[in-house]
Amino acid sequence: MPRLTSLNFRLPAITVGLALVSATVMGGLSWYSARSGLVDAARERLQFAASARKAGIELIAERIGGDLVTVAGNPQVGGNFGDLAEALDPAKADFAGLVRTYTGGANLDARLGAEAPGTMYGRRHAKVQEVARKLLERPGYADLVFVSEDGRVVYTTTKGADFGHALSEPELASTGLARLVARLKGAESDATLYEDYAAYPAEAVPSAFIGRSIARRANVAMGTGQEAARIGFVLLRLTPALFDRTLSDRAGLGETGQILAVGADGALRTNPPLSPAVTAGKPATALGLDKADLASERPFTYANGAGQRMVATAKVSVLGAPWTILAEQAEDETLAAVGALTRALAVTALAVLAATAILGLLFARTIVGPLGALTRALQALARRESLAEVPGSRRADEIGDIARAVVTIRDISLEEAAQQLKTTEAARLREETERRALLRDLADRFERSVGGIVGTVSQASGDLQGAATGMTEAVAGTARRSTSVAATAQETAGNVNAVAVAAEELGATVGEIGRQVEQASTMSSQAVDEAGRTAATMQTLSEAATRIGDVVGLVSQIASQTNLLALNATIEAARAGEAGRGFAVVAAEVKNLAEQTSRATTEIAEQVDAIRSATTGATGAIRSIVTRIEGMSFVTSSIAAAVEEQGVTTQEIVRNMGQASAGTGAMSQDIEAVARSAAEAGATADQVQRASADLSRQSEQLRAEVASFLATVRAA
Repeated sequence: MPRLTSLNFRLPAITVGLALVSATVMGGLSWYSARSGLVDAARERLQFAASARKAGIELIAERIGGDLVTVAGNPQVGGNFGDLAEALDPAKADFAGLVRTYTGGANLDARLGAEAPGTMYGRRHAKVQEVARKLLERPGYADLVFVSEDGRVVYTTTKGADFGHALSEPELASTGLARLVARLKGAESDATLYEDYAAYPAEAVPSAFIGRSIARRANVAMGTGQEAARIGFVLLRLTPALFDRTLSDRAGLGETGQILAVGADGALRTNPPLSPAVTAGKPATALGLDKADLASERPFTYANGAGQRMVATAKVSVLGAPWTILAEQAEDETLAAVGALTRALAVTALAVLAATAILGLLFARTIVGPLGALTRALQALARRESLAEVPGSRRADEIGDIARAVVTIRDISLEEAAQQLKTTEAARLREETERRALLRDLADRFERSVGGIVGTVSQASGDLQGAATGMTEAVAGTARRSTSVAATAQETAGNVNAVAVAAEELGATVGEIGRQVEQASTMSSQAVDEAGRTAATMQTLSEAATRIGDVVGLVSQIASQTNLLALNATIEAARAGEAGRGFAVVAAEVKNLAEQTSRATTEIAEQVDAIRSATTGATGAIRSIVTRIEGMSFVTSSIAAAVEEQGVTTQEIVRNMGQASAGTGAMSQDIEAVARSAAEAGATADQVQRASADLSRQSEQLRAEVASFLATVRAA
């Protein structure tokens, strides 16, 4: 396999690469230029189709306007319009019958042939119907409509749901017919106006209307002439079929091309030939079109379920309503020539690339082959091999010059080899003698330097072995002592932990005593307060007993006075004789009552005195109790303070014992770490001892090897 850096690979690769780049660039430029031209041609073709349909739409619009003017000017229409409006009046008795007669047909043909010959309306209707039916024979002309000045539909050719109804009724008020009549009322009398497609209740498909006013002559003043007065409006209702025939022509658009018409409201004005599911009146977005693209006048592309489609547009005014004509075609079909061109260019580029690569390889071999032979010749000369003939030395180009230079190099190399052969043996003998002297000198210097080092190493290894033995013994003693200290430290730690636990329990007991003493102090304070309130109550009771005694004394005095008065009354009654006998009885009763009252007051006074004595004694006792309780409260307060201080001291003891426990634990851990370190040091000392022994053996072996080496060198 050739190396990537050799000319045998690089020269053909460069040739093929240049051919590939040239073919790619030229093919890409050709493809891009051709594709741009084909794309522009496709867009121009679509633009031409849209413009051609635009011209057809404009012709249809002109024809519609002319047909309406012709109908409005027809004598049968002008001469009978007023009578039709007057005869179909809701105020007349035959109005409902006329509407039923003309709208009652089972189908359109029946309604077109309906007649009411015995009426004024029927006679006028027959004259107008003949003209209208001829007009509706043209595709897209759906109906001829007469609207009276007061806004009532007084005539339709097809007698649909709008016949006989007023435009102010809800079903018709928002229709294009009502909007157009409103516009005509405000326009000039000869103006022709158009209302674009929109939904209409009398027809299943969208309807557009074109209309104008109709007038008739009326006498203004007898013998002075006549003036035309508007009597209503003539309107022509149109369906999308009027334009479908023009836009359904798909000539020059292949199998996927079609023409569409879209109004200013974004709704389709015609039925797309290739999209039966999307009909006129539906939004163009149902086909995948975007409103922003519809507003643009430049060609664009959009995507639908079938893939990408190219579109060219043309703006057209249909009787004043702005429409957009769209000519579209599938991008795959439009650019089919681009695909064929791409394949042709690809095949051509591959063919050119293959031919260029083959020629490049053949040309490269004419250069690389001789260069390879020269390379092999130079490599043989470098290996001091004989070379009878150099390839390419007879060529007349630059490769021949290189080959002849190689011949010259070969000849010079042979001469130098012969000269070198003569001087080689003498030089070899001199070099051998010098080599031996040099080896002996090196052996002496090596013995002096390395021998001293080996002796030093042997002595040092012996010293190291003795030191390792001593260190092992010291480490073993340290391990024993650290083990003993660790056991003692663990015992101390256990004692300290036990003291710490006891101190914690003592702290808890002191805290509980403090809480009990605090509770006793609180109860003593409450007892002092209750005793104070009781003493105050007893004092109040004593004062009340005193006041009762005063009242009792007063009552006793009154009883005494009453007794005296009763005695005086008895004396006076006795003096009065029989006349005072009744009064004497009363006085006797009063006297008895006075004596009873005196005895009662005496008893009450005695009870009051007893109460006063009891309350005085109780008050004294309560004061004594208060004094003792206050003393107890002081003592319990002192005890609580002492207990609190004892609790603080106990907590301090607990904290110190905790620290002591932590310290002893740490000391135990440190001693254990010392023991582990001593063990590790012992193991290390053993290793050092074994290593020093190995070092001694190795130094002895090294001394022997050095002696053998020196003997060999001196013998060489």
